[in-house]
Amino acid sequence: MKSPTSTSTQDDMKAYYNEALKGGFRGALLAAAITGTSYFVFAKRSPTFRSLPLPAKAFGGVVISIPCMFICAERAALAYERAQWSGVGQKEIERNIERQSEKWGKMTQMEKAKNWVGNHKYSLISAAWVGSLGLAFGIVARNPYQTTAQKVVQARMWAQGLTVGLLVGGALLAGANSSPSDEYSKKREGDHSWRDILELDEHLTQEERAQLHGNTDPKKLKEIHEAALKRKAAVGKV
Repeated sequence: MKSPTSTSTQDDMKAYYNEALKGGFRGALLAAAITGTSYFVFAKRSPTFRSLPLPAKAFGGVVISIPCMFICAERAALAYERAQWSGVGQKEIERNIERQSEKWGKMTQMEKAKNWVGNHKYSLISAAWVGSLGLAFGIVARNPYQTTAQKVVQARMWAQGLTVGLLVGGALLAGANSSPSDEYSKKREGDHSWRDILELDEHLTQEERAQLHGNTDPKKLKEIHEAALKRKAAVGKV
């Protein structure tokens, strides 16, 4: 017989998976709208596009569709995960948002740019892949001595090379963004999320709250947490 906790966990995972699927489906619809519109526009106005073989046209649709589906699925799953937090967990999320907002306000324009690129690197890489493929094909298409198939292959190779460069650049920017020289990184000595959550527990005594201030000892934090849980359980029995 399955325990309630096990059943609840399985239900949560199923709901998470379903939300990801819904997000992926929305991404597929978005990609279909983009590729469908692009196909009719290029088919009407571009002789070069009309001369492309069907596999090359289909490849262009795949290049747009897959990133759209994955990005939308990931965002939908993350949104669902955030929505499930409540009580102390929700308060901690709100505190993290406030800290991030404060950190953002103290950043220089260059630091903001690095932070934004680090947070959106996959979307940027996907968009750059599509853009670089189109740009590469536009350049290669000017060569009158190559067949259309040869131009498609060469454009894809150029796009792959540009994407590798973008991946390396994104990794360097993300590394620079998380550099220990960052002002906030200097001030933070570790992850205090567990202690921050404990501070929000309404069952703590004044003495325990005083002990939490600046305390990073896991054993002490565990003792305080267990004491608060016992008081909470006692209140529930009354």
